[in-house]
Amino acid sequence: MNTMISQFIDQTEAAILRFSVSLLKEIELKIIKKQMISQHQAMKYAKQQIDLFVKQMHFRQALIAVYRSELYIYISKKLDLVFEKYRVFKCV
Repeated sequence: MNTMISQFIDQTEAAILRFSVSLLKEIELKIIKKQMISQHQAMKYAKQQIDLFVKQMHFRQALIAVYRSELYIYISKKLDLVFEKYRVFKCV
């Protein structure tokens, strides 16, 4: 990670940032390649990946809930922009 940023955040925060950016890029690529065709599919995949990531970090249960929630909110908001950009199908 950029030396300047690493001076201000710890390793856990850096790992969370790397994970969220890579997950967003991965989902966007899957949408471009038509491996994911609906918003529901992308959100379900994101939720599964977030759960796996948070569990492997070995935090206390309360902290797991907070990180899971914050990551899901962040990823959801960023994916809304991706969905709009690529006009991803939305199940109602």
